[in-house]
Amino acid sequence: MTAAFRRSTILTRLLHKNSITDPIAAPTLLQTQTQTPSKAYLRFPQVFRKARDYDLSPSVFSSAFSSSKSSVEAPSASKFGFVGWYLGMIQCRPILTKSVTAALIYTAADLSSQTLAKSSFSESYDLVRTARMAGYGMLVLGPSLHFWFNFMSKALPKRDVFSTLKKMAMGQLLYGPTMTCVFFSLNACLQVTMIANSR
Repeated sequence: MTAAFRRSTILTRLLHKNSITDPIAAPTLLQTQTQTPSKAYLRFPQVFRKARDYDLSPSVFSSAFSSSKSSVEAPSASKFGFVGWYLGMIQCRPILTKSVTAALIYTAADLSSQTLAKSSFSESYDLVRTARMAGYGMLVLGPSLHFWFNFMSKALPKRDVFSTLKKMAMGQLLYGPTMTCVFFSLNACLQVTMIANSR
């Protein structure tokens, strides 16, 4: 009797809490709510769970030039799947997400460059070089791009054509040459260090 009363009370609370009007679906909901929780080590890592919990507002997706119809459809379509997960990760962990993205892009670019440069299929890949490229993308380029674009959006907040041209000019005259020098200097230092260690 007590168990039936307790089950009835839990069922009523679940029906009220989840506003279920179909009493046939209620036992299924009760079964899913009363299942034993999974072990902590079998769960999805907390890093990925947090990104799902973010509410992605339309302002994230819409720009000044988008129509009202596309800005309404974009959030609902992109909340699901990889794009929604990625945008949630950018909101909750922007530097880490951009750093990992830059590392993956640099890894793919280096591997494709080595594939195109190989004269035969028997040649092996230079994985140390690929690791250097991935490290540069992860530790230098990803974080610096994050701070550069944040600086540019604060320094030139308008989205008109003239401000966009100013941002492009500053990127080409300041950021681009600086990062090119950093890339080649860091790469040369790492290569010299590796040659010295191999002797």
